[in-house]
Amino acid sequence: KTEHSAPFVLHSVVPHVGAAMQGLQAYTKQAVTQVRGQLQRNDLPTAVQLHRYIHEVVRVIHKLSAGAPEPLCRELARCFDGVWDCGANVPLKGTTLSVAHLLFALQRLEALLLTGHTVSGVVAVREISSGIRQLIARTPFARIQQELLKPGGVLVRGVQVNVAFSLAADSSHHTFSWSFRHGDREVQESVLYWDEHFDYGGSSCSDDGEGGGSGLENESDQEMAGASEGEGPASTAQLPTEGEAPASAARNADSAPGTNDRGGRRSRARQRA
Repeated sequence: KTEHSAPFVLHSVVPHVGAAMQGLQAYTKQAVTQVRGQLQRNDLPTAVQLHRYIHEVVRVIHKLSAGAPEPLCRELARCFDGVWDCGANVPLKGTTLSVAHLLFALQRLEALLLTGHTVSGVVAVREISSGIRQLIARTPFARIQQELLKPGGVLVRGVQVNVAFSLAADSSHHTFSWSFRHGDREVQESVLYWDEHFDYGGSSCSDDGEGGGSGLENESDQEMAGASEGEGPASTAQLPTEGEAPASAARNADSAPGTNDRGGRRSRARQRA
């Protein structure tokens, strides 16, 4: 393992949000390019270097996003969910950092800031989908038809969203899917869903060992699946494909508290691990 010879370069912070956005995009592109290049050379960081590297990335992002709209700041922080405590700028307790954690966070930053769409548009789409997930999580199973499956859709952040709900052919789970138009984009997403009182015909939907509650599992945005800790250089020599994440990141995200305690029911948003 060799020392990194090319530390991150800090971009100047400017008060104008548009210019700051360009700084965030340029910094993310620089970080992705630098890490990809180092891993392709099999230049793996030590544990101390990795800690400092992620700490510096978060520090610069905080600096460049100062004064940015709150939704963007939330999405930037979510890029490190299950990996790093962005508020305190420290690793999450119980997390042993690996290169896969760094790659996972950078891939999510890339998906947020470097998609080719306007960042404000990407953030708006995510906010709408997040609103739908919250609606699903807090809606009792018996009221899904009445409250979510309306012919004209449901209004979320000023956008009409069409929601569908179906049972899998093998009766192992339900699926929520939704679609909406934002600007020139047609957005379609879905999540797998389980309810504690529904008879799923002996499926393994509760094989995670948690009793009761309703569960949501991302199907279209599988951001938490894939790369495990401790993988060798050959498996980390390039950025992961969309959807890969360290196993511990999945576990940490999975342990987040649910959003529904209506009537004693408990929902949890669970991403694929």
